[in-house]
Amino acid sequence: MRHSRIPVLALGVLVAFGAVGACSSSSGDTASNGGQSGAGGASGTGGQGGPDASVGDAPFDVISTDSAHGSLVSLSVVPSTATITVTNGLSAPATFKAMATWQDATTSEVGVSWSFDTPQIALVTPGGGVVTANGEVGGVGTLTASFEGTTADASVTVNLEVTRNPANLSAADQAVFGSPDGTPSGTMLYPYDKTVFARGLPAPELMWSGGAAGDTWLIHLHEAHYDAKIYTTADPPSDVPIPQDIWDGLTSSNAGEDAELDVLRSAGGQAHAAMHESWTVAQGSLRGTIYYWAVNTGQIMKIGPGATSPDVVFDSGPADQLGTPAPVNYNGAQPPWESGGNNKRCVACHVVSKDGSRLAAVFEKKGSTASPWGTLDLGANPPNLMQITPYDSTTIYLALTPDGSIAVQNDSAMNMRLALASTGQVLPSALDGFADRTADPAFAPNGNLLAFSSNVSGYYPVEFYRADLDVMDYDPSSKALSNRRTVAQGGSQEIAFPSFSPDSKWILFQMGDYSRARYGVGNDQTGHNDLYMVDVAGQQQPISLAKASGAYLEDRNQHRSYQPTVNPVAVGGYMWIVFFSPRDYGNKMQSTTDPTVQNRKQLWVAAVDLNAQPGQDPSHPAFWLPGQDLSTINMSGYWALEPCRQTGTACNDGFECCTGFCRSDGDGGSTCVPPPTGGCSNLGEKCTTDGDCCASGTGVACIGGVCGQAGPQ
Repeated sequence: MRHSRIPVLALGVLVAFGAVGACSSSSGDTASNGGQSGAGGASGTGGQGGPDASVGDAPFDVISTDSAHGSLVSLSVVPSTATITVTNGLSAPATFKAMATWQDATTSEVGVSWSFDTPQIALVTPGGGVVTANGEVGGVGTLTASFEGTTADASVTVNLEVTRNPANLSAADQAVFGSPDGTPSGTMLYPYDKTVFARGLPAPELMWSGGAAGDTWLIHLHEAHYDAKIYTTADPPSDVPIPQDIWDGLTSSNAGEDAELDVLRSAGGQAHAAMHESWTVAQGSLRGTIYYWAVNTGQIMKIGPGATSPDVVFDSGPADQLGTPAPVNYNGAQPPWESGGNNKRCVACHVVSKDGSRLAAVFEKKGSTASPWGTLDLGANPPNLMQITPYDSTTIYLALTPDGSIAVQNDSAMNMRLALASTGQVLPSALDGFADRTADPAFAPNGNLLAFSSNVSGYYPVEFYRADLDVMDYDPSSKALSNRRTVAQGGSQEIAFPSFSPDSKWILFQMGDYSRARYGVGNDQTGHNDLYMVDVAGQQQPISLAKASGAYLEDRNQHRSYQPTVNPVAVGGYMWIVFFSPRDYGNKMQSTTDPTVQNRKQLWVAAVDLNAQPGQDPSHPAFWLPGQDLSTINMSGYWALEPCRQTGTACNDGFECCTGFCRSDGDGGSTCVPPPTGGCSNLGEKCTTDGDCCASGTGVACIGGVCGQAGPQ
């Protein structure tokens, strides 16, 4: 360490600024997440160090330049801690000074370079030591002073307080909520207690029962560094959307502590006991796209987490025309296709490759569920239908390898065949000639495994009442399948719709008395199913995902969870599943009898702990996927990445890039970059082993080829 003193003018030139290291990140969420800084938080932006920082007129202490005081002994920041409270966007900055202690025990204020490690919370003037809160994110950050090779730190806490009063309550009326009695204010209907949410989602709507017209309400959202109070009215049926800016502030400020909700009612000048829930905020934002079937329109839709409305994936074409390319062996049926609505040919069962490059789907021909299947290039704009199999095809269900090059077609007789996805050409494989009937194939994200329902008893691949779960090894280079084994037995029940975890070590599936949610004459019969997972090695008994399935719901809404598929990328220490269910959705969708018969299927999302323990339910209550159209019947959600982005394209995470790496562009954003030379991979970037990841060994691991948190934080 260098302790010699230097002339004051030289000091102004030699102030040191922090540089961006190989392990620093320019992408991810705004709260600290163990190695991945928020967008706009890279060094060199906002005056936080780096080559763009400016010393300005730093208040250097002018002391004799001789050796009268001796060498520098220590450096400290005064005060050592400070709290900035931001009230409805307004706050006063905190001012710090750096104090040097010299060899002769004298102290003096010195001019230093300042940096702050969480610029999403606050910014510091590089030469002035004045910390100003951004006003959008709360939390704790570290202020660092650097002087002549020595550093000292101070802790800065930013607390955000927000008050909204759409009910225009007086101060006296607001004060009533401070003295509630023991009478319950009501019953929360949605969201569910103990739900795990991710960042970057549209704010949920709060729905509850109880109360009467004219009552006033306090909605209190709070956690360690964020506190929001909303005074409002909510006549029955009570439904209050959380303002998006408040939701963003709450989730961005969260550092793993519980996010608390209290909803209190006031009637006749008396407040009542709060309805209370606590939620977990995963330290990351969900990525990828969910492709699903809107049954009553016959179209494949897509929606990304964070979107407020869905989009049609592609124009399926008129039902009264064969389309292009036209399937061979057309038998003259008129019209050629079942109409999904608006004379559009119905697209039914579908699957999307993990990398988002291709979608394979069944085009339902007139009068039959066994139909041709086609492959779409999702990288084209608009998506291009590459091929469609002959009109006399009997395909019901499909699987795609992670890169979309190979398909497994599952026909009405419950046989499986390997095929080239680009042409539909059938390839000889070990699937040919199975003695038992099989259904619902699915490839693992690593491309080395194929799972499927085996020993099936039933009618066709999506409608059966008994099955086991088998796995086979798959070699992508030779396209060879081998080593078939059973990893879970259904007994008298069916195991259906398997889907692998991001690390390809677990298989998630539905199990119950019938694979289809609604069936039978008049469609008044219901398949009762819950969600489960089992290790690929088959060394454990299947684990019930009871909380995701809704074990806490009313009887009519239980055992109504179907067809889980898993996000190929782990986020915040969780794997994320999307499944469909006709369960009640607050007071927007309510039933008094079996909700399945009412056919109101919607998509739900649940978090499942990556570090699952044997015999323990690692799942959490689900939330309704925001942005869906409540007027459509939504099912068969497939979670995949978007087609990868080329170098130089804007990005949020490395896995969005074809190279696997996303770094700061030096201008507050991030772009896809070539693989860096040396260094380590940030959260969300490409990896091969745990050691490739920055902060590996401290809760960060290589999960399915992407660096991520190994378990909930």
